Amino acid sequence: MNKKPGLLFTVSLLAIIIVAASFNMNLGGNAPIRLPAGINPDSVLYVCPIGDGAWVQFSSALHMVGRYVSLFFAFMVIVLFFSWGWGLYQNLLKDKFSADAYKNPWSLTKIVFWMAVIFFVLFKTPDYFRSVEVRGHGTNWTLCENTSAGARAIRPKNVSASGK
Repeated sequence: MNKKPGLLFTVSLLAIIIVAASFNMNLGGNAPIRLPAGINPDSVLYVCPIGDGAWVQFSSALHMVGRYVSLFFAFMVIVLFFSWGWGLYQNLLKDKFSADAYKNPWSLTKIVFWMAVIFFVLFKTPDYFRSVEVRGHGTNWTLCENTSAGARAIRPKNVSASGK
């Protein structure tokens, strides 16, 4: 049984709030864009300008040290390989299995994994995965819904992947 149901509820609620705020979701919604008569709503894509929120600014600042973070993780993966290999070597030397030899490598593996997940989330804002180039308008655009603030209807032939 779960001894802390309030903690699970709180963590779930915070995760939902973070995802909803990151992707500009809201319960009410804005008024949809009105297209001129004769244009099929299914024949356009909706794009919004990428905002300058705190997460975007933090991610941009973090990209300046991205090379060093990548080098750190490469070093940690090499250390992980050696620690797992050392545990295997200890077990082979004794000619019996001992789970104690794998306690430190497993702890280090969990730490490196969660650090990688956290850095990935911090480096890649939600707009990163939805960013597009609009012909003649640069790369500061993201795909959005027709009810999003600042949305514009663009023909699909003028929209391409941003190439990130």
